[in-house]
Amino acid sequence: MATPASLYRQLPATRQRTRRTLTVAAFAGYPLQIVGYATLVATGILAVAPWAIVTVLLFSATLVGMVGVYGYGQGRMGERDRLDERQRLMVDQALIRAYAALTTVIVVVAGILGLSLSFVGPITLDMSSVTPWLIAIGLYVPFVPFAALAWIEPDAPVDDEA
Repeated sequence: MATPASLYRQLPATRQRTRRTLTVAAFAGYPLQIVGYATLVATGILAVAPWAIVTVLLFSATLVGMVGVYGYGQGRMGERDRLDERQRLMVDQALIRAYAALTTVIVVVAGILGLSLSFVGPITLDMSSVTPWLIAIGLYVPFVPFAALAWIEPDAPVDDEA
């Protein structure tokens, strides 16, 4: 019988297509939850009760995707000494792409805030508008290098002995 722990230990051997699906699920669930609430529930188009089911499903997709991608990258990001040359190269490329993406997002957000402050005027932020951003930062900033690794690394070559 498969236990959650045994399934988690099998994640480093997942195929690239599965890893990419998990990555998309991780990055899509939470933003869709926030956008859906703002467009459907806050405007009164959809009641809160049906939206609760949708929000659980969307956030579950984010969590399942993240656990799958973290499971794939376990033991690779922090332990370079035990990796072979190909794996080290993949980790380096993933870190470069992840931090380039994070830097781009930070510059774009800072530019949008700068333009908004220049042309619109002061922005008033309350905790209810900042909380989703803080959750997204906490979820995704540590996740991006693992997601980049899961996305770019090709499937492991088939051993001749297998």
